[in-house]
Amino acid sequence: TRLVAAHCVHIDQGEMRSLMHAGSGIAHNPSSNLKLASGFAPVAKMMELGCNVGIGTDGTASNNDLDFFEEIRLASFIAKPTAEDPTVLPAKQVLAMATSIGAKAIHMGEMIGSLEPGKRADLILVDLSAIHNQPRFNCNPDSIYAQIIYSAKSTDVSDVMVNGKWLMKSKQLLTLNEEELIAEAKVVADNIDKFLRGREQSVHSKLIAIGGAAEEESFEIQAKVHIGDRSAIIDALNAQGIKILRKRHYHEYDTYFEFEDDKNGRLRYREDEFLDANGKITSVRSRLTLIGERMDEDSYNPQNVLLSRSRYFAPATHSLRFYTEYFKPTNTIEIEKDRLRFLIEFEGTEFFVNLDTLIKPELGKFLEIKSRTWSREDADQKSALINDLFKKLGVIDPKLVTQDYLEMIEHQMKSN
Repeated sequence: TRLVAAHCVHIDQGEMRSLMHAGSGIAHNPSSNLKLASGFAPVAKMMELGCNVGIGTDGTASNNDLDFFEEIRLASFIAKPTAEDPTVLPAKQVLAMATSIGAKAIHMGEMIGSLEPGKRADLILVDLSAIHNQPRFNCNPDSIYAQIIYSAKSTDVSDVMVNGKWLMKSKQLLTLNEEELIAEAKVVADNIDKFLRGREQSVHSKLIAIGGAAEEESFEIQAKVHIGDRSAIIDALNAQGIKILRKRHYHEYDTYFEFEDDKNGRLRYREDEFLDANGKITSVRSRLTLIGERMDEDSYNPQNVLLSRSRYFAPATHSLRFYTEYFKPTNTIEIEKDRLRFLIEFEGTEFFVNLDTLIKPELGKFLEIKSRTWSREDADQKSALINDLFKKLGVIDPKLVTQDYLEMIEHQMKSN
């Protein structure tokens, strides 16, 4: 195989042996693993088992300066506390990982990686006269390896030859124009800054930028009441005059992102666990929902039915940590609940009926009725039907809760 496996942070010894027997190489990227909090690759054990492990920089997104001298020093340092042994990956072995062993890891060991007849003339000259390289010790023939790994820096490289051609002499690039490159890079950076400023004007634009966002609902009416035993509601749902179109059982974990500017609305990261009749998880879904500002209660409040916000959905293909760093909310609130959801038809109109048990925080049980709406007239008609539906479900003279769950929790937090 000509496989090169990058990072290998979480592999076990069996997987290491499989890679070794298959002749695969491993690219260890210490700065990238640190910056992304990926973990610590068990490099000392890989080397002990005979794997060919080279040292890499990964890309600029996870390692800004791509300083190879920094990588070889980190490779040595990180291995020691990881193995709880200060003697593992000594300087001489790390330099081999950066050269001859690294060449084997990328399946080019017969061509590059060491200075010997028949191989390409790839070399660098390192000036060890700078103050940070002083003093120098020569009592041990291996001292030069410690000097290079632990003291030298990339800026000490004075000359570079690749395949017999000088690319740099006396720290002067011979094939590239630095001033032109810096000017071109500045233009690219300015364009990226312009794009990012435009994208980050609002939470909505940032949501659009990561892809997959769609406006699936314009407005929604909802009403909810506290309940005790939900079994009576379930029995009533099976009564004549109500047609159950679909039933789902979820365990939901919501994290709401709140922002300094209320005009950004609130962003919800939701993990849905789909449960079967025995309460076992059958599948999991994650998604983002951008919820706009709710209309002022004074401008719409027929029978205390809430008219909620425009909504945008996007699949959540990254971790909660990623979205927290990306959207940078000023506050987060977590809600955990068990939800029985019914899609029903009542009086020729579709409604969602949710039987919710708020677990975190413990707010009790609720009956919630929702429906999409497209106009003020449609909202008025459905609001009247919701009150009729409450009666059909055995909730007479309902004392409607005029807040959604998030607002209830915010009110509770302020009270405390």
